[in-house]
Amino acid sequence: MAEQLASERDVKPARASVRDVTVRAVQRLSSGFVRITVGGDDPEFADEFDYLGYDQWLRLFLPNEASTSIPPYGDIEGWYGRWTATDPDRRTVIRNYTIRDARRVDGSWELDIDFVVHAGPSGQVEGIAANWACNAAPGDRLAILDQGRIFTHQPDDRPIVIIADESGLPGVEGIARSLDGRPAQYLLEVPHADDVRDLVGADPVWAVRQPGTMPGSALLFHVLELQVDPESLGYVVGEASFMVAARNHLRSAGVPKSRLDFCAYWRPLDD
Repeated sequence: MAEQLASERDVKPARASVRDVTVRAVQRLSSGFVRITVGGDDPEFADEFDYLGYDQWLRLFLPNEASTSIPPYGDIEGWYGRWTATDPDRRTVIRNYTIRDARRVDGSWELDIDFVVHAGPSGQVEGIAANWACNAAPGDRLAILDQGRIFTHQPDDRPIVIIADESGLPGVEGIARSLDGRPAQYLLEVPHADDVRDLVGADPVWAVRQPGTMPGSALLFHVLELQVDPESLGYVVGEASFMVAARNHLRSAGVPKSRLDFCAYWRPLDD
């Protein structure tokens, strides 16, 4: 889930096209997360897709209410123009999501994508993509477009500080797996106690947000108390205002912008 990318150093895929995939499994992980596993049988998808690890993200093309088919938007170059030129009755909904994990299965790829489920004051799930995920079933079709990854740091001996709310958690899981036990500080916020999960090779500081409080409010105290080595590599993603506050803390500690990867993933809906 990425509302705006704040880095021009992002690692891009070597090749990418809009590819049809099918829902293979749906799992309600906790109060705040639904996991959708998708796979593609297209041999070209199997050959083209390259799992980069870390916080690799995709554009998801979700069917609209009027049409369950996915128009052929084609290669990464020019796909947006083809999308806007599509009849609005057939045009898909596009949302950005991070790959939580990927694996080869029967010669192709299977991807896990975790969707954050936020409920509004009425108890209804907020957001088109989250509603789609909550109602998805095996066999449902969608399309994906690989966009590469935001995490750009090369492995070295400098300390790593990783800060995220629930929207960044799937990517943080991918980063922890890709770092393969390399030490890093993880500070993470989730909206429900049962959203806390084990991270491979990591021992995070978890903060559980109280109902009705601002995103980041439970974690920001820990962030501002954090003693940061100016030589650190920083990764900060999540709700926009929280992300800015956490990023500013790292900057004020002397971490240069060139060693920070950051992205505003979302903003709360207006009341």
